[in-house]
Amino acid sequence: MAKCKRCDIKTALSAAEIDKMVEEITHMRGIRLVSGEKYLERLNICVSCEKFLSGSTCGACGCVMQVRARLADGRCPDKKWN
Repeated sequence: MAKCKRCDIKTALSAAEIDKMVEEITHMRGIRLVSGEKYLERLNICVSCEKFLSGSTCGACGCVMQVRARLADGRCPDKKWN
């Protein structure tokens, strides 16, 4: 299992945990989200990236990419998408 850059522990999130995190941000007030199409476009780039770890984590920044890709102001640290 890969180490999370942000918290420096070995971690892997389940699909249910990831889905819960994404669901929570979609209901937060004041959070701007991208369209479903844009989200999938971004996430597909992440999934094909060599820095995508354990099915969720960006090895460059430590973020859960399913969350970051959903946020309108989310950015790829390697500038592969914005």
